Amino acid sequence: MTSMMQLARNGSQSNWSEINCIWFDEIYYIQNNFYWRHRGAGYMLLLYGLVCTFGALANLLVLVAFLRTPHLRNLRNYFIANLAVSDLLMCIVTAPVTLYLTLNLFWPFGNFACQTLASVQAINMFVSCLTLVLIAMDRVLLTLCPVKWRLAATAPVICYCIVWLLSLFVAAPYFFAVSAEDVHMFEPWNQPHIGTMLAVCGRHRPQICLEKTWHRLPFSRRTYTLTVLAIQYLLPLAALAFGYSQIGSTIRRRVKASTTVDQQRRHIMMQRNRKALLLLLLLVLIYAVAWFPMNAYNVLNVLDVIEFSQYRYIFCHLVGMTSACMNPIMYGLLNDSFRSAFVSILRPFLRPCTKYTTVAAPPSHTYTFSLMGPQTLKPQIDELRKAMAAQNGTDERSALYSPPNIDESKNTDIQF
Repeated sequence: MTSMMQLARNGSQSNWSEINCIWFDEIYYIQNNFYWRHRGAGYMLLLYGLVCTFGALANLLVLVAFLRTPHLRNLRNYFIANLAVSDLLMCIVTAPVTLYLTLNLFWPFGNFACQTLASVQAINMFVSCLTLVLIAMDRVLLTLCPVKWRLAATAPVICYCIVWLLSLFVAAPYFFAVSAEDVHMFEPWNQPHIGTMLAVCGRHRPQICLEKTWHRLPFSRRTYTLTVLAIQYLLPLAALAFGYSQIGSTIRRRVKASTTVDQQRRHIMMQRNRKALLLLLLLVLIYAVAWFPMNAYNVLNVLDVIEFSQYRYIFCHLVGMTSACMNPIMYGLLNDSFRSAFVSILRPFLRPCTKYTTVAAPPSHTYTFSLMGPQTLKPQIDELRKAMAAQNGTDERSALYSPPNIDESKNTDIQF
């Protein structure tokens, strides 16, 4: 009889533990998925999926074109490749982690993963922004000093090391400021015997990955946020605006100083450079618009002007992520050599049943934004010499050996 009662008691305790464990799982699920279930997270997931998929494919296409096409692997295109690597990591690492942290209350991956992934997000953001500064400064120097400014063979490697080390240094405080903390602030996780009950069920107290340990650092969260604003937004924006304004003024000055006698060609040249000026302006505006909401939100939040809001944060971050989609378009697709490589790569997927012969684009003698480009003038010069030979009644060969007075060094065509 006693053994039967003990068995019944053990059975009831076992049933109670099983019911209690199921209850813990249900509470965990309801609390963790609150934003998914009640705040229209499906729309956020759809928008993030579209932006990240497009950005990842576009940047991956830039990298494949860079690796597969030999003549694209020049020193300056290494900057575009580095930008594509950073933006690709933003699309496949930064964005999914940010979305998960925003739409899920609990963090089940441990403290080290919380600190590491949060830091990787900051590192990718800094690398992308500082690489844009490198590209802008290189183009400015190449435009203002086209003959003297030449990159050394080791320049890209040195620049990459500086950019990544500086990004790692600036993002390092975030590693120590973020941690995965056990939940104690609300039920049922604040009950006195919850630890024992969870141990019986083989469960652990849930954790939240959040910024809660700024007191460990010698500076405040406000100081760090304002520093990030200067390094990640104001400095790159000022560099882009200054650099591309210098390029634009150089374009206008050299177009006006052109000595060409062919008015039609001069008109075409001015139209092309007008387009170049517009694209320069777009580069600055895209960066300014993409990252302004995120930086403005962080500053206003750290100054206690506005309170933290999941919707505001996720919207601002999503707008910032669009820069990872626009960079491969502005810096890759508008480059003639990259565009030819894109067509060569995508043609089998667009026309799988069509036989074709791929002709590699010739090596470009004009780097991006270079104002020195004799190859771009050759067809126009040949046509002009033929016209002059016909007008003067001379042989075309003699006309070719007696070129007109055209100063090719002042070519202002810009190759994207």
